[in-house]
Amino acid sequence: MKALNGNMDYPIYIHTLSRDEAMEWIMDEYGESLKRFIYTYVKNKAQTDDIFQDVLFTVYQKIDTYQGRASFKNWLYQVTANKCKDYLRSPFHRIFIWKEEITGVVSDSTPETRYLLDEQKRSVIEAILKLPIKYREVLVLQYYKEFSIQEISDLLKVNPSTIKTRIMRAKEKLKDLLKEDFLNE
Repeated sequence: MKALNGNMDYPIYIHTLSRDEAMEWIMDEYGESLKRFIYTYVKNKAQTDDIFQDVLFTVYQKIDTYQGRASFKNWLYQVTANKCKDYLRSPFHRIFIWKEEITGVVSDSTPETRYLLDEQKRSVIEAILKLPIKYREVLVLQYYKEFSIQEISDLLKVNPSTIKTRIMRAKEKLKDLLKEDFLNE
């Protein structure tokens, strides 16, 4: 198991592990990163945890379907993105949002996040979360998850030139949002 921890992407080794060992490795290597990725979609900690469990269950069931055509990391993030999009399309999501609006529940960052992030970083994150999902996801995948344009294109099943355009537009929208935030202070 220690040999796996040295490399973040082991498509060959993953098939030599038992399902339980593979899941343990996935949680160690990608768990927190996947949770942060999910949070960028749903913006709610409780829903993030629920979707993360659903992702793990799906990966557990389908890990032997991974064929190595894309990197294992890309496959894992594709499963996660699809689960997030399924959730956002679901009626449950709309009910949950409606309930939050009525009860006034706001999903703030966790205390540890507030402790670790200074005010400027928090402003940038909040601005990113205000972006429409198609812009938010490309920024997160490129700058936080360090995916290449081609990997993002493969994951989202969108033309690479469209990805580049979305990144450009996302940056413009982000610049406008941040300008507004700093002008309002």
